[in-house]
Amino acid sequence: MNHLKESVGTSIPPRATPSIELSELAVSFGKKTHPAVDGISLQIPGGQVYGLIGRNGAGKTTLLRAIAQQLNSSGTVTLDGQPIRDNEWALERIILAGPDATWPQDLPVRSVLRIAELRWPTWDQAFAEEMIQAFRIDTSKRLRAMSRGQRSAVSIILGLAAQCPITLLDEPYLGLDVQSREAFYQFLMADLERNPRTVILSTHHLGDVARLLDQVIIIDEGKLLESGPLETVSGRIHLVSGPSQAVSAFLEQWSASLPVAPSSFLIKDVTSTGLRRLTLSYDPESPEAVAAESAAQRAGVQLKAADLEQAVLALTGEVAGDE
Repeated sequence: MNHLKESVGTSIPPRATPSIELSELAVSFGKKTHPAVDGISLQIPGGQVYGLIGRNGAGKTTLLRAIAQQLNSSGTVTLDGQPIRDNEWALERIILAGPDATWPQDLPVRSVLRIAELRWPTWDQAFAEEMIQAFRIDTSKRLRAMSRGQRSAVSIILGLAAQCPITLLDEPYLGLDVQSREAFYQFLMADLERNPRTVILSTHHLGDVARLLDQVIIIDEGKLLESGPLETVSGRIHLVSGPSQAVSAFLEQWSASLPVAPSSFLIKDVTSTGLRRLTLSYDPESPEAVAAESAAQRAGVQLKAADLEQAVLALTGEVAGDE
């Protein structure tokens, strides 16, 4: 697939990107015990790429739909201080796209694209045509008759060609092959260079998208666990591994330099077949970090910063491996 160009679509003049603010946002379905979104308050400044990260069932899709005001919710969602619901100004500036988004399934793709062109005044038809060619989409096909990967490609076309200042992409790559996923990443990065805006991309596949992200929003069971710059969130999670006796020696030596017990920094402590693994949380620029490096060298254990996936696993209560 070699249809990508140095620039995509037509040149777009810079325009202000509004900020999103969530205040005690909550969504419940029926008689379920726990809300699908549970009182999330968050400031989302404009003009950055956010990764909305969580396990399957964490509430990512529900949160995106609540931001787009496609669901009944409590709390507030505002765009530059203005409510989104029933607000034409706000609704023209936001799009939610994903393979399971509520597009008309019985219409051919060309009709769905035409609806989108009429719906969003910022629509870029030249960019849409470029992506149709790259993803090899047969626009005469009905959405319902397409494979999951093809529906994902159509959702990417809709989400990016709309050129909305707030672009919400709900797991847009599901079912895509490797070449199509790479095409999506290249289209997104090139498009953001010509038209910077806010993108919130939900995912549970972290390796591929980390390179795209400025900030991360991590949720689990509908609750906000962590948000902030990618490096800040992942950088404070550290992994220690080695023979059980050596890790115990590390903890003993490290604790001698700490003002509080090591348990204050401990997220996980797992021992298996004589090997012990610790997941720790501390500021990488802190005195605790310096002391940990020294203790690890003396005890002969491995100490390393977690990558984003390991950090998310730690924050959501799973065991972070050391592979």
